[in-house]
Order: sequence, then C-alpha cells, then structure tokens
Amino acid sequence: YSACVFPDALDSGQNIELGYIPGTLPWLVAEELEKQGLTIVNDDMSGATHRDRNLLTGDSPLAANTLGKMSANYLLERAGELE
Repeated sequence: YSACVFPDALDSGQNIELGYIPGTLPWLVAEELEKQGLTIVNDDMSGATHRDRNLLTGDSPLAANTLGKMSANYLLERAGELE
C-alpha cells in the first residue's frame, strides 16, 4: 500500500521548536509505516490526499475537506457497485 501522512520532519523539528508538541516523540509516523512496508508518497504538508485501493489518506488537517469529499465520492462509487 501507499499513503499520504503527516511529515516526520515537522514532528522532529519545527513542531518541537514552536512548542506544538512538548518534546521528541517515541516514534515517527512515516518512519514506522515504512518499516511495515507502506510507501509514503509525500514528504511535506500541503493538504495532499491519496487513494490506494480502499485506503484513503491525507497529510494533515489541511487535507480534511478534500479527504472528506474523496471519501464521500468513494462511498458512492462503491455503493453503485453493489446495486
């Protein structure tokens, strides 16, 4: 599978420096998912979304609206297959 996720670079740098998170995290999302065999398709935060088969992902809260629309369209697409 492939996915679009919140970038590790922010959780290991800027988010700590700004005080958004109190310190280093015990693990980073993209790094751990890659260890499990997922391919991460982004390295920045732009509001990007991605679909791989039945997995719909977004990179951040910026992706929320687009991800919601993508999800609704996908559900309608799947419902049409069932008819």
